[in-house]
Amino acid sequence: TGSSCINAEYCKQWYQRRVRGPTSRTSGIYQDTKERGAAFGFHAGWEQPHWFALEGERRDTPVCYGRKHWHHVVGREVDMILNRVGVADLSPFGKFELEGPGATKFLSSMVANTLPKVGRVNISHMLTPEGRVYAELTISRLGKDRYYLVTGSGSELHDLRWLKHHIPEGSSFTLTNVTEEMGVLGLAGRHARDVLTKLTDEDLSHEGFPFLECREMEVAGVPVQATRISYTGELGWEIHHNAKHTAHLYHRLLEAGALYDIGDFGTYAVNSLRLEKGFRGWGAEMNLDKNPYEAGLGPFIKPNKKTPFIGQEAVKAMQNTEQKVKLVMLNFQADNVDPYGNETVWYGNKVVGNTTSGGYSYQRNCSMCFAYVPPALGNIGDKVYVELMGRRYEATDVEDPMYETEATRTRNALKAAATL
Repeated sequence: TGSSCINAEYCKQWYQRRVRGPTSRTSGIYQDTKERGAAFGFHAGWEQPHWFALEGERRDTPVCYGRKHWHHVVGREVDMILNRVGVADLSPFGKFELEGPGATKFLSSMVANTLPKVGRVNISHMLTPEGRVYAELTISRLGKDRYYLVTGSGSELHDLRWLKHHIPEGSSFTLTNVTEEMGVLGLAGRHARDVLTKLTDEDLSHEGFPFLECREMEVAGVPVQATRISYTGELGWEIHHNAKHTAHLYHRLLEAGALYDIGDFGTYAVNSLRLEKGFRGWGAEMNLDKNPYEAGLGPFIKPNKKTPFIGQEAVKAMQNTEQKVKLVMLNFQADNVDPYGNETVWYGNKVVGNTTSGGYSYQRNCSMCFAYVPPALGNIGDKVYVELMGRRYEATDVEDPMYETEATRTRNALKAAATL
């Protein structure tokens, strides 16, 4: 029934947060963030902050269908990232080291994108033989045959199993899961560069440390691998390091950021910002039901690259064919409820699609969601209806992304300045 579907979908959020096994995976700053107001969720066995409550604010997780008491808290964290700077514990990321003779040939055969040059990073996708999106990886190339692979916390074993399954017998390279051994802190926001500059001698200018560059360096006296990337789409770095140093780095970042009123942020703020920036999520926008062109991943797919890869023939055949569905971004006004994903999309009295993930846009003050719809309804300005809690809300197809990333804004500003 309709009510049972609502219960199954929206209560799923509560179960994902609260159901625990006998033990949990925690990072080196679990207790520190707990004392600073973290409200934790459960991600692939990890305790990870969803948001941070200030003194006197609730951090419980009630079962309810409307906007929760943390709605304004997440908005506060979004504002902090956009206008100041924040730090997040990203240690639950799945992390693998791939190294040795033949590593480059193997990895190239597994992903549809070309591999990054040494010192660079890119986003690549592993496909099934049928050309469906099996996984998304952030690939950092640290040497000729040395790579550091990052995936979402929920994809750790899923991606590792796929990679191991395809390693040829007799290979000389190694693939090691270092998820537990490596901690990750995310520094993001307008003043991220100002904060990090206080803790390193490296040149962190836009020219000295460009977007999508990775570098082995020291931060606060600790050897790290820093990557200029952030899932918020704002200026930021991911600081990967031996997990024994997480607490030290965390406190030094907070000290260095005190002048800029640095604070903590959780995964809910990241989700709002990544939606606004048009970043797809694996398991939602990207899955085995959709091909990369339907998901809007065309720029990351190189059908004609020299190294054969899994799914290559399939994407060659589909790249110039009309797709059955199109991923769009929808905006609408709702009554104290926001889309989460898997809600029905209507056109007239006909079901035409479904949402994949959603939330609230604090910059536009409206609900937002990704949705798959027929291409005929995938033009900017088109109207459909999203069903939430038994009510249909008129939604408008808007530009994707809703907001440019910091890297794009900076690049455009530099180009404009060069023409003056």
